[in-house]
Amino acid sequence: MTDIHVIHASGGIVYRWVKSHEPVDSHSLPKNKQPKHANQTPDAAESQQTPPSPADTANSTPDASDSDTANPTSDSESKDPAQSAPTTSAEISTNPADTLDSTQRVSQNPADHLDDPFDGLELCVVHRTKYDDISWPKGKLEPNESLFHAGVREIGEETGIHVGLQAHVTATEYDLAYEGKGSTKGVKPRGIRKTVDYWIAHPLSNDDAAARQRPFGPVYHADENEISDVLWMTPREARQWLTRKCDRELADEFVRRVKNGTAFATTFLLVRHGKAESRKSWGGPDGLRPLMPRGAAAAYALSREIACFAPVDLYTSPWKRCADTIGIYAMQSGQQVIEEPRLTEDAFAADENAAWQALYDEMTHCATTARPAAVCMHRPVIGGMLDHLRQMCTDEALVKLIPKNNPYMPTGHAIALSLVATKDGPRIVDIQKVSPIVY
Repeated sequence: MTDIHVIHASGGIVYRWVKSHEPVDSHSLPKNKQPKHANQTPDAAESQQTPPSPADTANSTPDASDSDTANPTSDSESKDPAQSAPTTSAEISTNPADTLDSTQRVSQNPADHLDDPFDGLELCVVHRTKYDDISWPKGKLEPNESLFHAGVREIGEETGIHVGLQAHVTATEYDLAYEGKGSTKGVKPRGIRKTVDYWIAHPLSNDDAAARQRPFGPVYHADENEISDVLWMTPREARQWLTRKCDRELADEFVRRVKNGTAFATTFLLVRHGKAESRKSWGGPDGLRPLMPRGAAAAYALSREIACFAPVDLYTSPWKRCADTIGIYAMQSGQQVIEEPRLTEDAFAADENAAWQALYDEMTHCATTARPAAVCMHRPVIGGMLDHLRQMCTDEALVKLIPKNNPYMPTGHAIALSLVATKDGPRIVDIQKVSPIVY
């Protein structure tokens, strides 16, 4: 049997709120094509006409009348650094997310849109020149690149928008022969599969984008012959104009999450410090035990992954191995780190409840203010927090993703918790493992 080659790609659904949505210019849309189901009432369209309700979610299904087969989503073509200049600090100051007319600016905190989150809500799509279609921004992974990093980079290259990742949405898969095809009928598969992972993502402010640039790395502009327009559409417009069925289903899934209150979850990164010198070989105080060279390498590589989520608030145990792990990201981004004495190993051993309260307060602040955050802790402290985290999960599938056995997670790794604020405190709606790529 012939082995099937798999190509991996990443992309995202980028959202924002504006005071008043402006209809899309028809010149920016595919020529000689009509929107899909323009005269029907898709899931996304219905959602804009009624206030969101958790009860609606159970009855929300993709448009069954859509007769297309599961069509592929195609990524952007590779960027040539020799022909495309990377994003610079000066260019970050003109981030499209921050160039709205002052009359259009509204709060981007989901808490300020609870009454009707669809009011002024826009989603970012791209008009691709090669295929003359409407698609979510996405593209292939580069060598030694994670799915997280590729998603943020590709969104930035295709749209010029600097984003921070939130919850994972889904992954689509298709044969490469279907690339750019509006229909798969009569197309012979090539046996080369492509998978595309999608995240929900929010535009960064100018300051946050500038801070994130150094740990994240350069972002090159897409070739002008690749992307002809970057468009902001309402969920209804996106559902009508997206070319492929699987892209429209992503719009439906996003709407479902808006309805049940999980779409705009804020990322909280729980980081375990890099590999430290062993207790046996270290003769000094445990609080001063440093990272090993390979631990420092993992911490450096992890900062590139942390940058994909663009945390604004950074916390750490004051002990050296934790402070140095998250300190690499802080040094590169120019951000301050808040030391929390209750999160040291000794403090945890003396008062586990106080340690949990410290972490819970950080998570609550993250969820209620919509400010992504990261905290670096020790293995024993992380282990003592996991039972509490399980109780915060919104379903059993998430509970199973919480590590059970010591050492819980490898050194120099993290887990990304997607938090939503509720009357009962923060709740976890998504969990992702974050690993450094060291080579």
